[in-house]
Amino acid sequence: MYVDEQTMAGLAVLMSSMATALSVLSIVFLVMLIIAHWKMYSKAGEPGWKSLIPIYSDYVLYKLVWSPSAFWIYFLLNIGTVVAAFLSGTFVVSSNGQVIATGEGNMVFSIIALALALITVIWAIALQVKTAVAYDRGTGTALGLIFLPSIFTLYLGFGSARYIGPERR
Repeated sequence: MYVDEQTMAGLAVLMSSMATALSVLSIVFLVMLIIAHWKMYSKAGEPGWKSLIPIYSDYVLYKLVWSPSAFWIYFLLNIGTVVAAFLSGTFVVSSNGQVIATGEGNMVFSIIALALALITVIWAIALQVKTAVAYDRGTGTALGLIFLPSIFTLYLGFGSARYIGPERR
């Protein structure tokens, strides 16, 4: 099938326009998420700027909805997963700094890495449940935070959710 240059140019303009629109919508959504996190922290009595600093914001969230020690356990679980994955030999770092999956390695460390990764996922799910409870919401919001975290973060930030603390009163 032959497609002329004018049709191709039209398709290129259409694709470019769609990519631009998607980029703009993504930026708007990202800004809304940043504001929603800011508002969530503000509802809990913390300065909103704390939600902007990557690892520190996680620490503050754990402090608000669970405990600081829970954050450090989660942090160490993540580090342990990465270390075990590299010790397994399944992943190696090449001379130019790229991480390469070799597909062969120490089975014990592979199993440890997998177990730690599974525990990390369970820990992250528990955090979402505790976040819903701390903002006086129930099971539906907890499931939403687990499966659609961006949308339900907007819900907690912009909605009528109020912060009541880590334990439901």
